Amino acid sequence: MLPLLRLIVADISLSHRELTDRRSHLRRMLRSHQGKARFQVYDQEIVEMQKELTEQAAHLDEYITELERLGVILRSAHEGIVDFPTLIDQRPAFFTWQMGQEDINDFHWHDESTADRKRLAPLSNS
Repeated sequence: MLPLLRLIVADISLSHRELTDRRSHLRRMLRSHQGKARFQVYDQEIVEMQKELTEQAAHLDEYITELERLGVILRSAHEGIVDFPTLIDQRPAFFTWQMGQEDINDFHWHDESTADRKRLAPLSNS
């Protein structure tokens, strides 16, 4: 599942970053535009940008829903961090994977945050 996960998380991270940048740009435009007649030229552009942001946010939600269908929990869209529910020594936990990692190397207990993740012990060859 990791190859598919890499693609989905990369799309989520890219979409999230673009959405964040575009929202910031729109906020700056709105602040500059507010109540100033000379900026009315941009009214239609602002309306179109708001519509595109709504569509882009819906598309991002579709990616997140796809992850959830796979049983994966998105922890950070920006950093591309996801968790997989599991049991370790009969205790609820999560395996954690971050975009750019070759494999799943970390875990954290169910009652801990992703920031508390620990390194998985290497498998023995015996």
